[in-house]
Amino acid sequence: MRTLLALTVAASLASLANAQQLEPWVTGLDRPVDIAFDHEGRALVVEQTGAVRMIVDGVLLDAPFIEADKSNFTDHRSNWERGMLGIALDPGYAENQKFYLYYTDKDGSTITSRFTAASPTSADWDTQEVILKIKQPYGNHNGGCIRFGPDGMLYIGPGDGGAGNDPHGNGQSLKTMLGKLLRIDVTGEPDEGLAYAIPAGNPYQADDDDARDEIWAYGLRNPWKFEFDSKGRLWIADVGQNRFEYVHLQPADSTGGENYGWNIMEGLGEFRPGRNKREDPPRLDRAEHTNRGLQSPVFEYRHHPIGSITGGFFYEGDSYPWLRGRYICADFMSGRVWSFRVRTRDGITAADDIAEHTDAVKSTFGGKGSGMTISGFGLSPDGQTLYVLDHKSGRVLRFME
Repeated sequence: MRTLLALTVAASLASLANAQQLEPWVTGLDRPVDIAFDHEGRALVVEQTGAVRMIVDGVLLDAPFIEADKSNFTDHRSNWERGMLGIALDPGYAENQKFYLYYTDKDGSTITSRFTAASPTSADWDTQEVILKIKQPYGNHNGGCIRFGPDGMLYIGPGDGGAGNDPHGNGQSLKTMLGKLLRIDVTGEPDEGLAYAIPAGNPYQADDDDARDEIWAYGLRNPWKFEFDSKGRLWIADVGQNRFEYVHLQPADSTGGENYGWNIMEGLGEFRPGRNKREDPPRLDRAEHTNRGLQSPVFEYRHHPIGSITGGFFYEGDSYPWLRGRYICADFMSGRVWSFRVRTRDGITAADDIAEHTDAVKSTFGGKGSGMTISGFGLSPDGQTLYVLDHKSGRVLRFME
């Protein structure tokens, strides 16, 4: 009986591994970092070097969908975290053809701008309407993720301003937009003096004159990808400093104002510069985070030996039974890939049933996990097909069953 059980388990694991294969979908991109799909299933891929490329029926079009004005653009050559970093399509894109890009300008400030497509496959940079400019004191930690929420508001993660250790204390200061998750209304009538409106319900809009009204949540270091799921929950992958990378989960009924801990905390540990394991600072359980008014991550992992998390998706489709009901993410530096479920016990939500998929997918990257530079994930409009952006080789890959 034990032998039969062992064979059954082995067969199940082999089947699972086969289900976790990646296949190249498109090649020929230049440092891809973000991807969005329009209402017709065309993919728009952001190249960090300053263009958005379009994929139609699995074919990369020769002409860029849009290219940045290089006279007011700073790319990765000045700092590898700068460039064209994020895209979001307007909720009414099918009718109004409006979309938003996030990039760094010649001064290193981060810009969120609105554009209007001229056709299904092209747009002109001259249609740019600058929505929000944020001065960045250093070249790194520019964030870059912009997403529309189910409420129709635009959420922006601009990073904490860079350097190390958050030297200006931006993560915990409500007087700056750095180190925050911002929530603005870009589809309604702008407020006076702004190119956007402050949505009703933003937590600091009425209560604190010193706080920025745009703030939805704070205590974030460099949120490299966040995504909403169909339940309205927000999954935020935040890049740690020297010890841990982590994922936060904001509930669907959130009213904002969460403090995710940076630079008081790094993951579940109190923040301390340096990465020596023998000098790890005290670790707090999740209940203690709550007692201190902080939101603990649902998932974390230690640098191996360095790390930089790339957030993914909570998968709700049927194409990959092994992934359904799980959140998938990766590490850009080490090439590791994980997925996990979440469970809530005694009011505390945390990762459960954590699985590592590195061995199952690394064959696509020459057999070495360290060959993977996963800079982003994408999900098809029907929620079934999961895509992976490979920064180094300029490929888009997809999971296959």
